[in-house]
Amino acid sequence: MGEIKPSPKAHLFFALMFTSEGHYRQVIEMLKERFGEIMGSGPIYKVSDFTDYYEKEFGLELQKQMFVFSEPQILENFHYLKVFTNSLEISTGGKCNKFRSVNIDPGYLELSKLVLYSTKNFSHRVHVGKGIFAEVTLIFEHGKFKFLPWTYPDYSWEKNIEFLLNMRSEIVKFARIAH
Repeated sequence: MGEIKPSPKAHLFFALMFTSEGHYRQVIEMLKERFGEIMGSGPIYKVSDFTDYYEKEFGLELQKQMFVFSEPQILENFHYLKVFTNSLEISTGGKCNKFRSVNIDPGYLELSKLVLYSTKNFSHRVHVGKGIFAEVTLIFEHGKFKFLPWTYPDYSWEKNIEFLLNMRSEIVKFARIAH
């Protein structure tokens, strides 16, 4: 029988989609207020370069950026992060007009993987509580990130992979200092 160990820690990850710079800044400040400093942020890019899935809901000018936070968090009950980000989406305009103003995809980055949380159930997602599902989106193996059949196209984009590799290197440094 395996020994039950304490919950591990990982670094918070957010992918923020936004249509206005004002809402973008508002969400970033709210996330920093709650979770501390940002360790790094990826490039801002147009979502429409990768998919038209969000066009009806957000319009054509949707942009996206990924963030990793500095302070590792204990993963116990971490799925509440998605509940929190859903409430942030509502507080920044929600669906009171035709288009949403922000979409926040939360998760965590650790040395071996990137995990995302969702309210949508699919075959590759596991229910983790309160109607929230988790999926491993990228696996780190043999010095690089490995894409899975369900990895979103923008997560395999070379500039985002470069960002995630840089963040992983920072996590390695952080882990060495912590020991």
